[in-house]
Amino acid sequence: MISSRRIRTFSTLLLLLVSSPFAVAQQRREREPNSVYSYRRAVLSSHCEGPLVLWGFTGREEFSQTYVFAQENNFYYLTGHNQEGAGLIRLPSKKNPNPAEGPREILFLPPKNPSNEKWNGVRMSPSDPGIETVTGFASVKPFPEMRAEVENLAKSYSTFCTVLPYHYENGGYPH
Repeated sequence: MISSRRIRTFSTLLLLLVSSPFAVAQQRREREPNSVYSYRRAVLSSHCEGPLVLWGFTGREEFSQTYVFAQENNFYYLTGHNQEGAGLIRLPSKKNPNPAEGPREILFLPPKNPSNEKWNGVRMSPSDPGIETVTGFASVKPFPEMRAEVENLAKSYSTFCTVLPYHYENGGYPH
């Protein structure tokens, strides 16, 4: 017979193993307040003469079954967004002092896809109620509209700015 002391010891060890950080498949990144990300974007775009255009990772960079998505570090640092297929456009403050001209920054998210969410979990989308408050962006649009927005801005701006990940850290930009 196994003693109750051994059972308690085994149960305690099992509990410690299961609750350790190594047992969690995917942990959330620590998210700061939206104002921190907004400040970072403002500082970066103050150095740009044209619109700042950023793309996050698509989620298709790795096809392994054990792949756990993690957003590109620069994109996450500026947006706090850790889901696949997002983009950002921020207009320079120097050339867009009038808010009536449209939003100064737009976050682009993939549209709702219930069949994908069945397998990958619920994702944020532009159609979610209160998405602007959650993300900290005044304007959130579907990702497929990003290309048209960039093409439209190209008529007014000759220069665009972007941030790419370091070649040595990520082996080059994956898409």
